[in-house]
Amino acid sequence: MPEELEQQEQGGKKKGLGGIMDIVKMVAIPLVISLVVSLAVFFMLGSNKQPQQEKQGQASAAPTQIKAVVIQAGKYQTFMLKGGRDVVVVDSLTLLVGSEQCRAAAGEKNDEIMDALSTIFLSKERFDLVTPAGLDLLKKQIREAVNQITGFTGEKEKLGVLNVYIYIKAISTVQ
Repeated sequence: MPEELEQQEQGGKKKGLGGIMDIVKMVAIPLVISLVVSLAVFFMLGSNKQPQQEKQGQASAAPTQIKAVVIQAGKYQTFMLKGGRDVVVVDSLTLLVGSEQCRAAAGEKNDEIMDALSTIFLSKERFDLVTPAGLDLLKKQIREAVNQITGFTGEKEKLGVLNVYIYIKAISTVQ
C-alpha cells in the first residue's frame, strides 16, 4: 500500500507538471503556427499599397490615345503622284495621337499637314501604294512629317502621332 501511495504521489506530480505542460502546448503551439502562417501569407501576398503604386506608375507611363481626323471619311481628297500622270484618291486619314496637345496642334496646322501630304505623295509612284510594304512606308512618312510639323519629336514623340490610318479609295491615271 505505501508503494501505491508513493506511485500516486509521483503520478500526481507528473500530472501537475504534465498538466501545465499540456496547457502550454495547447496555447503556445497554435500561437506559433498562426504567427508563422500569418507572416507567410503577408510575404506572399504583399501589402495593399504596392499594387496601387504600381498601377499609378503604369498609368503615367502609358500615353492616352486620341483620334485626330485630317481627312474625314467621305470627303475625297486627291493627291498627284510622281510624274503628274497618276492621282491617288484618299477617302479618309485619321491619326492616333498620344496627347490632347498633339490633336490640337494637328488641327491648327492642318494646312501644313496637307502640304506635307502633297509632298509625300509627289515622291510616290503607283506601284509604291499597292504593296503592304509601300503602305507601311507611307504611314511611317506621314507619322514622321506630322510629328515634325506639330513639334512632337525626340522625347515628346510618344505624345505625338502613334499610328496612321489611311483609306485609299482609288489610284487613277489623269489624261
